[in-house]
Amino acid sequence: MRILERYVTWQLIPVWLWCLTVFVFVSVLIDFFGHLEEILRYHIPAETVAQYYLNFTPLVVVRASPIALLLSAAFVSMRLARHQELLAMHASGMSLERAAAPFVFVGWLVSLIIFAVSEGLVPETSARYEQVRYEAFEGRQRTQTLENVATLDVENRLYHARLFDLEHHELTDLTILEHDARNRPTQSLYANRAVFTPHGLLLLYGTIYRMTPRGTLAGEPQPFMERFLKLPVAPETFRQPETQPETMRFRQLRRLIVRLRQTGMTDVRRFRVELASKLTLPLMNIVMCLIGFVGSASSHARSHLRGLGISLFWGVVYYGGVAVSQGFGKEGWLPPVVSAWAPHLVAVALCLREARR
Repeated sequence: MRILERYVTWQLIPVWLWCLTVFVFVSVLIDFFGHLEEILRYHIPAETVAQYYLNFTPLVVVRASPIALLLSAAFVSMRLARHQELLAMHASGMSLERAAAPFVFVGWLVSLIIFAVSEGLVPETSARYEQVRYEAFEGRQRTQTLENVATLDVENRLYHARLFDLEHHELTDLTILEHDARNRPTQSLYANRAVFTPHGLLLLYGTIYRMTPRGTLAGEPQPFMERFLKLPVAPETFRQPETQPETMRFRQLRRLIVRLRQTGMTDVRRFRVELASKLTLPLMNIVMCLIGFVGSASSHARSHLRGLGISLFWGVVYYGGVAVSQGFGKEGWLPPVVSAWAPHLVAVALCLREARR
């Protein structure tokens, strides 16, 4: 890395850390004041509150990092332009594309950090955060219903339910897939409703399917109206974030998709979009960093404040494009891979085009 690129890199990293710290602090502060009345009313201990926000912070870091990079890249670009350093780079023969290299490098470095945090730290901290939030706050006024929950038990059974009613501990459209020691399906069980009782899980209006190691049906399906099973799962199991695709690890989600297909479930678009997004969402840090630089250094930015405005506008449009594209993928209007990758590739192409201009 050249001296000039190291110079820009060491300007960008502290600003990003500062912006990220401000975002985390503001997010925690807003959430704290939102729960302050409940904390005082129910006399929630300070230790519980501290545990709640300690586990809340990694999730905020992952979500706020792209916005922090956008602002920090725009600020550093404005500072380089204000001190005529971009002009000096251009006079020395350096193109705007080449000047963007340290911004892309920092974005790539942050992407690796965010991916490691989201895969290694967020699942555990989110589980503890959700547990404390439910017990301290939402557990006092339970009206939640979770969609598309899935989990594995210690005996290698896969559970998937379309809905989970937290108040009544009731699962809707529950599918249980059992596997042998080689992870081959042996039996699939479907129930229209499943209710947790003190003695186990009560299944209502369902069917049992025996399966061969190849995943095909063996014999006739066996319908039933009621069936009581003692299974190593509890309502708390389905309440954890690891049961939802958004907070699963990459390997967990990929294994879930494979096993859902073994049950005969073909509509796994949402899971496939989430799987592709786990690879592309960390790349938002690179794209946001590039947008912040190109927008502020663009020839359209006649003033520094206008450059900042252009960067923020492009960043908001890019963020909205990612959300809309993923929504189209989950609804089946776009292939999952296209819906996850297209907005990022389009944004990078437009930034490079603007840099060449």
